[in-house]
Amino acid sequence: MKLGIINSAFEQVGMDTRTGLEHIARIGFDCVDIFTEAMELKASQARDIERTCRQLKLPIISLPVVAVGLIDFNAPVRRFHLERCKRFMDLANRWGASNILLV
Repeated sequence: MKLGIINSAFEQVGMDTRTGLEHIARIGFDCVDIFTEAMELKASQARDIERTCRQLKLPIISLPVVAVGLIDFNAPVRRFHLERCKRFMDLANRWGASNILLV
């Protein structure tokens, strides 16, 4: 079993992603869930998160995503959220995460 935490636990107190990940590793967590927005995440930010987690030996296990629009009555809304989930799956694949977590 591994002990993990979501990175937003540190972002909620105004801490930048890198510093939050450093604290997560220092405290002794085995892995991390990365809460981000795949539709707006810049390539440089994605590389920085990937590099930081690799340096800290902190595997990314999952990417939580809120996608309530998947069940919307309007087809354009469903299509947008489906595309958004696909971007999250691509990002999870890039980072070696095993899943996305629909919340």
